Amino acid sequence: MFDAHLEIQLVYVEYVEVEPRLLELIQRRIASNGRVDHGLFMIASLDKDVDRLLRRRRGEFAAIDLPLGQLGSTAPDVRQRMSAVLTTVDHYDMTTPIHDPGGFFGRIQELQQIASAIDRGQSVGVFGLRKTGKTSLLNLIAGRRRSAGRPVVWVDISGLADADDFRVRMLERAWECLAELGGERDLPRLRTLNRAGELKVSLALMRVHWLRDLEALSKTSGTRLEVFIDEIDQLYPDRSFLGSAANELLIALTQLRGMIQSVGTDEGMVLICAGVDPALFERPLLRSGADNLLYKLVRLMFLAPLTREEMQDMVRDLGRRMGVRVRDHQVIDFLYSEYGGHALLTRKACSLASKKRARDEVPWHMTLLSVQSAAEEKGEGSPFQQAGEILESFDEWFAEEAGLLRELWSRDAEERELGRLLYEEDHRRIAHAGPYGLVVADTTTPRIRAIERAVRAAED
Repeated sequence: MFDAHLEIQLVYVEYVEVEPRLLELIQRRIASNGRVDHGLFMIASLDKDVDRLLRRRRGEFAAIDLPLGQLGSTAPDVRQRMSAVLTTVDHYDMTTPIHDPGGFFGRIQELQQIASAIDRGQSVGVFGLRKTGKTSLLNLIAGRRRSAGRPVVWVDISGLADADDFRVRMLERAWECLAELGGERDLPRLRTLNRAGELKVSLALMRVHWLRDLEALSKTSGTRLEVFIDEIDQLYPDRSFLGSAANELLIALTQLRGMIQSVGTDEGMVLICAGVDPALFERPLLRSGADNLLYKLVRLMFLAPLTREEMQDMVRDLGRRMGVRVRDHQVIDFLYSEYGGHALLTRKACSLASKKRARDEVPWHMTLLSVQSAAEEKGEGSPFQQAGEILESFDEWFAEEAGLLRELWSRDAEERELGRLLYEEDHRRIAHAGPYGLVVADTTTPRIRAIERAVRAAED
């Protein structure tokens, strides 16, 4: 049923309610046990709502719940319960960032490069299309660094109110991570935070002292603070959706530049950030003509879609967790040619294809016809519709490049010829399309064929 070649962990819980933290404990245990399968386990408990808890974690691991209160001569046997769960939980249908390592696939090279840069004190910026896994990548790295005893500070720009909110969160997160690592007694007395790690002064005084307090916390840790910032492109005023708040946030980040540039020391700060547009670190001047003091502050890394092998592992592993077999190499070939390794589009197509199976068919073998049929669907949330949204998102940040791609992929021969001439004149006209995985490297050939189809459909 599972296509498992190792033992499956069974966890027996006597408590009436299963706490979410138990799932984290189980995952850590099975990850370090070479005898058991790492992608799935079984949990027997009296908690009637544990099924709801497990469904919220779909895509990260597979867990079969066995309700102890329902066991008996008239109740479904274990095999029937397993079949019911396998056919109703869709592990492909996962659109939120991954937090658990069990739901993360590929990116081995990127993980090694970022970890190596952090260890050298070099800041890194990860940029790519929306839904390519940037936040999931940062989540995994941050989790590994925390487990290794590193002082990790996490800030999501999209959740901030203003620059003061950013400064306070930086202070509070730094205090929290150091308190967890070394205990509150070892922390220095700060001008801005009390002994409970809460702001004790006015915002005006906080703006004066926050940098010195961050430096004091860094010195206490004996190592660099590792600051993870998601959606960092929202700090670039010329393109931010935050309005006037972006200017003040940019100033706040610029104030950290000294700590970030302290490479080669055991104190200071290393920045690991993610976003769509790297202009914050690519452009020497702001639109106002002022110098951009964050220019080249970080090493740029562009996150393209998964490789064919990584995509194949993802499709097969997630399918295994729901009783789906993907053995036909033609299925993998089609998915890669259609979606180019884009994780979200591939998973949505597999999710639609899996809905074709009969409820009691375990295992179910995914066919080429089922994924081809899924690719043709054009409704809300379909991979075809979302492929078109990818280019629309790219258009928000790189309008000229997106316009040229539409010409290159147009049904109209004259449009295609004009696009080709413009590209031949200057290949830099689509400088970001290759690194972001929209085209095959150093060509105008679409890597994600579904986007080309969406462009042509929009012309009809």
